[in-house]
Amino acid sequence: MSVVGASAVLVDTGVEKIVLDYGTKIQEMPPLFPIPVQGKIDAVLLSHSHLDHSGGVPVLEARKNGAPVYTPNVTKQLSELLWLDSIKISREEGVELPFNKNDVRKTLNNFVPTNFRKPFTLKKTKVTLYDAGHIPGSCMPFLDTDEKTVLYTGDYKIAPTRLMKGADVNLPNVDILITESTYCDRDHPNRESQEKELVKIVRSTLANDGIALISGFAVGRIDELLLVLNHYGIDYPVYVDGMAKKALTMINQNRHLLKEPKSLNNVLEKVEYVKDQGMRKRIVKNPGVILTTSGMLAGGPVMWYISKLHDKQNCSLTLTGFQVEGTPGKTLLETGRYINEGIDVEVRTPVRKLDFSSHLGRTDLFHFINKLNPEKVFCVHGEHTEDFARELKEKGHDAIAPLANNRIFNI
Repeated sequence: MSVVGASAVLVDTGVEKIVLDYGTKIQEMPPLFPIPVQGKIDAVLLSHSHLDHSGGVPVLEARKNGAPVYTPNVTKQLSELLWLDSIKISREEGVELPFNKNDVRKTLNNFVPTNFRKPFTLKKTKVTLYDAGHIPGSCMPFLDTDEKTVLYTGDYKIAPTRLMKGADVNLPNVDILITESTYCDRDHPNRESQEKELVKIVRSTLANDGIALISGFAVGRIDELLLVLNHYGIDYPVYVDGMAKKALTMINQNRHLLKEPKSLNNVLEKVEYVKDQGMRKRIVKNPGVILTTSGMLAGGPVMWYISKLHDKQNCSLTLTGFQVEGTPGKTLLETGRYINEGIDVEVRTPVRKLDFSSHLGRTDLFHFINKLNPEKVFCVHGEHTEDFARELKEKGHDAIAPLANNRIFNI
């Protein structure tokens, strides 16, 4: 069965070896990495910075098999942030990753900042990066080898959000499509309904003189939530804590990638970054909104906030993304207890999970594939890829769900 995490695809044209992402499965400890690439790599096309797609790229350098990494500049910045954080967290867990800070530094020197829709040529393959609409800088590499064309979607979202314009859909002819299948079995709830539910929770909490604690992913989620709160006129003190502070700064420096380039900068002028533990202690004494990491409650400042607010029924905790099995966030939703790193408390604070996913859902997946009508579809990055491939076959597509560690396509 295919899985979500450790995304890595090798395209061997017979002339060059091109790696499409090289991620890690971060929910495992120690984290799982893709199998080694045999032979010299000519290029890495990195779809975006999330660790399940980028987390193993420094391993290539550590194995003396590094190569130029083509991706938008913001992906380089965000990847460095996430790689260094993963080293720090792993060491705290007593685990040494198969790469170190020196490997990260060498890998960063390999990056080739690349703009959307600007073709470039490797040895024989012409490559164009299209906007994937997933997070700032996310791209869908398109490869033209003369014999075949290949589109690798990485993670993508077609519908626009407050933050992103949505993926490019006017694409060249695609012979081979390699598509993520994360939500191939279901659609997401209407985004506007999720926005209104979030605002309703926040306003109700503030009316009760409470703290509205919102957890989210540092890259591509906290920024979206800030835009939502601003749109609906939440004017209480709004604070941002955790790694999201650095990520927001990097994304704002690359604001041309956003749906409305000035939107995030305008919001950040109204937001306060939490600077230290003393500030945390101060801000929980008065009503306000705190957006913080981590998205699945596995680490970061959210741990401290939950330990202080868990018995306060006038406060609220909102989870804004998918919760993987075995994570503290999933355990909290199932049991009502927050259990993590020495903390084991019953959470009496009202807890809600909303869906602000930056992936496309089932309906858009089918629409996208039907529009492209490729010769062959490879379904990857999902927990139901075999069922999805079977459905596509029933609808007339030549589709396959390759087994994990068997994603080698000779073209």
